[in-house]
Amino acid sequence: MERKIGADGHRLRRLTFCSALFWLAFVLTILCIATGSIQQRTQVQVGSIATKRYVAPEDTVDEVATQKLKDAAAESVGPIYKIDTTIAESSISDVTDVFSELDAILSELSAEESFYSALQEASLKLPLVLSNRQLMAYQNLLPLQRQSFAHDCISILEQIYETGVTADGLEKAKADAQEKLQESQWNVDLQSMAGVILSAAIEPNFIVDEAAVAEAKEAKRAEISDVMIRKNQKIVDEGEIITQEIYDQLVTLQLVSETGLEANLMPLVGSLLITGMVFAALYLFFRWGKGPILLKVNEIKMLFTIYILMILLIRMMANLTIFTIIPAGLFAMLVSLLVGRRMALWLNALFCIIGCFIFNGDVQFLMYALISGTFAALIIQKTDKRTALIPAALGMAAVDFGSMLALGLFFGEGYSSELLMHSALGALTGLLSVIIAVGSLPFWENMFEANTPLRLMELTNPNNELLRRLMIEAPGTYHHSLIVGNLAETAVYEIGGNTALARAGAYYHDIGKLYNPQYFAENQTGKNPHDDLPPEESAKIITSHTTEGLKLAKQYKLPPIIQDIVVEHHGTSLVKYFYFQALKRYGAEQVNESDYRYQGKIPSSRESAVVMLADTIEAAVRSMLGHGKTLDEAAEAMRQLMKDKLDDGQLNHSGLTIDELEIIRLSFLHVFHGMYHERVSYPKQEEIQKAAKAKKAEAEQEEKDEITTEEKTKKDEEEHKKQEEDA
Repeated sequence: MERKIGADGHRLRRLTFCSALFWLAFVLTILCIATGSIQQRTQVQVGSIATKRYVAPEDTVDEVATQKLKDAAAESVGPIYKIDTTIAESSISDVTDVFSELDAILSELSAEESFYSALQEASLKLPLVLSNRQLMAYQNLLPLQRQSFAHDCISILEQIYETGVTADGLEKAKADAQEKLQESQWNVDLQSMAGVILSAAIEPNFIVDEAAVAEAKEAKRAEISDVMIRKNQKIVDEGEIITQEIYDQLVTLQLVSETGLEANLMPLVGSLLITGMVFAALYLFFRWGKGPILLKVNEIKMLFTIYILMILLIRMMANLTIFTIIPAGLFAMLVSLLVGRRMALWLNALFCIIGCFIFNGDVQFLMYALISGTFAALIIQKTDKRTALIPAALGMAAVDFGSMLALGLFFGEGYSSELLMHSALGALTGLLSVIIAVGSLPFWENMFEANTPLRLMELTNPNNELLRRLMIEAPGTYHHSLIVGNLAETAVYEIGGNTALARAGAYYHDIGKLYNPQYFAENQTGKNPHDDLPPEESAKIITSHTTEGLKLAKQYKLPPIIQDIVVEHHGTSLVKYFYFQALKRYGAEQVNESDYRYQGKIPSSRESAVVMLADTIEAAVRSMLGHGKTLDEAAEAMRQLMKDKLDDGQLNHSGLTIDELEIIRLSFLHVFHGMYHERVSYPKQEEIQKAAKAKKAEAEQEEKDEITTEEKTKKDEEEHKKQEEDA
């Protein structure tokens, strides 16, 4: 009960620790996006220098340019006039009334009163300023002459209106009236008087037809076709000045946003929502996939550290115009090396989405990072040997070069020297990323006790001191460990686990047998010391090899993950042989089953569980084949042994699925077929001598038969000759 409470408390603390790292990563991600993406958007303005090349993502109507052309076409429409007949009628009526008023004043004028004085006191139809000289000339006319003078003035006014008077042509119309008056028969004073009257009377009779003008403008606008921005059309190149026209096109294409709420808040809100969804998917992955349980604490710390370092790196490089300088695949490389390939492939997709937001939502960067990271997670797995480092680095360089070139051809305007340079920079970055990832392994190993493939491969070197001790002091156990290593590595490879860890763990899983090697069957060559011990003592010796092995592992400073395999490879299994002996000797009432179980922990990883199964099955199959059983019979026993471990709860925390158990069994069987296949039996010496004698007798008989045949032939020839002579 106390153990269960302690385990629950440990689990709770671990989940709390993981949650704290999770939320810290989320907050730092939001800060990087908020300071990266928004800042990038606000840098684009009229008069600034383009920090990168912009091309149209799709065919789009250039609304601003189209509107400018339509406005220019509409402005080209001149005024459209219509005649207002009421203007001419009103002017003629006013002139007629003026002459009638002048005549009326003259008819009422006394001898002592002057025409000029009388006119000053009168109010005429038109606002006129007539001189005394003009009035005296009009006064000296006879009544019929006055009528003729008024008629000529009205006639000239009618001619002017027939020609048409516009607002812009008003002065010209008045000048035309003066010219016509000068051609008349009247003297200068009367001509000037008529000019004053007509100038006051003439008004524009051609007025603008607003409806017609509006209709004409709309017709002109309709004639203008939309100005199109074609897909992949260059809008502005890096280093060019952003003009108002270019800026309008960028806004139309939604490559940048106008200043204000939309530019500063809306992109941030969108990125927050999607980032929240990404982290929610990450949470579900670990929650439903039991990530915090299956991952070691040091692996969780490494994941957090790698992620934070990479997003901060992208944030610092977010202002760059050439994104191939960013080591986009480094995240996947480190996760693949330090945690696992599957984890790297899954997390790389989420990391690329986050990186895209930090890098101003550039979809080309997203695709480049996704391709580069996917290949990086796979290629870096081949760097477990020094000879493979250079091919892996060159392969990564080729991937980054090819992906950038392909994306540039798709999103850009085709091949260019600039694209070639960007691709070459990507290749150089990919090559350096492999070197950095592999070169940084000692740091991760020392800081987080990372179980890198190179470190694990070093542990499997036969010259390792602990392995040499095992080979010399317990050769049977050493040979058994090698076979378990082959079985475990093959099975773990088939289920996609850490093969280097499986082999290293298998090599060291039985190092506890160094304390009493003669008490284990594989090291015995004669009498079995257990024959002289009671079953409880024998069980204690057998089960102690896991705890003794843990002491040795700590003494020789083996990695914690190897120490776990050492203490977990039997879990809490029952030592059935001695347990059944105790039941026979003491009876069920006197035997405590827990005394015959290992006091270790059940496997906490898939690799540890596979080592447990390989250890159990190797010993069982070797024993069965040694007693004359066939491999087919051993195959059925393997299935039962694995079922026993499953039923006993030994695999509850391993993370293995039922399907994977069958894959493991088949991989074990494949290895055993390679080890124990039937060979051609060599003949014994007696059989060789007997065969030689038989061959010699056969040759002698053939020789005798040949001699007999020759004698018979000779005799036949002699008889034939004798017959011929007798004839």
